[in-house]
Amino acid sequence: MSDCLAAFLQERGFHVSTYYDIDFFKRLLGYASVKQRYSRLAWYGYRLLNFFRDRKLVRQLKTYDLLIIAETSPKCYLTDEYDFVKGKRVLGNIPMVYHGVYYLGNAPTIEEMFKKEGHNNASIFDWHLVVSSVTEIRSNPTPPWNQIGMYLRHTGLKPARKARTFAVVDFEREGREHIRNEQIQVLTNLGIPFVALSGTMSIAEIREIYRQATYYFIQFPESFGVPIAECLSCGAYIFMPDSSWAMAWRLDENPEIHGPGTLADCFVVYEGVEDLQSRLAQIEVAYDLTETPREVFSIFLANYRSYYEGNQQEFEKFTTYLESNILTK
Repeated sequence: MSDCLAAFLQERGFHVSTYYDIDFFKRLLGYASVKQRYSRLAWYGYRLLNFFRDRKLVRQLKTYDLLIIAETSPKCYLTDEYDFVKGKRVLGNIPMVYHGVYYLGNAPTIEEMFKKEGHNNASIFDWHLVVSSVTEIRSNPTPPWNQIGMYLRHTGLKPARKARTFAVVDFEREGREHIRNEQIQVLTNLGIPFVALSGTMSIAEIREIYRQATYYFIQFPESFGVPIAECLSCGAYIFMPDSSWAMAWRLDENPEIHGPGTLADCFVVYEGVEDLQSRLAQIEVAYDLTETPREVFSIFLANYRSYYEGNQQEFEKFTTYLESNILTK
């Protein structure tokens, strides 16, 4: 995600530097915040070992006009993971923007959980650039956030002729093994080649698998699901047993929290093993190795264009606000 946003900004005249290690903000935490995971000696030794490295980083970061933090949510808000509030102070109150898949205000159950458990809220950042305007609920972008989308076009992922029909079964999720096993059994029954993802892979390795895919099976409810977007970019159908699993992809004007939703036709929602086998068999019969990936990609673009090309209109709103409210402070 950070590379996609960097490319999107660079093409629009921003000078961008990308830092892939943000543990500096972790090392700003006091020992009381991490004592459940570290001994006092280990924690202060860890901070001391990185002292000069962190001083150099602070000098570098102070030269920028703003800092964009690209980290997963809820991790970025947890008070035992990072201290962005102190970080902003250490960096001379540099404007700090969060980039993630969703705006915290669109996830009221998570927001309420943070409040009960004493974690941070969205106010620790000056602004939010998010991929989707719908997570648990949908709302229209208003200050302090914009729905800037994702610039997946930059990755080079696009539909191409497939060598064969080929399924990708996502990584196993604890407690949902039976769903994965059912999917694998159906693929085996129909004689469809597949890979069941496991272990660790580089981004390049996993994207090469996505390029070959005609079908992608998710295993768990996703607030967004970057692999979903990447597979759709390659023209692969997305399979799941529940439409609520694709939260950010629901097209309903007022989706319910964790409720079912209307999805575009590039998604296949099935009910049970027999329905999955029937639907997949029908798609197999009609599948054209050249045209079908293009058709799936066209449906993806028609319904979720900002997830592939970014959102220029929302970007312009962000820069207007940036110029008049943040960089003038």
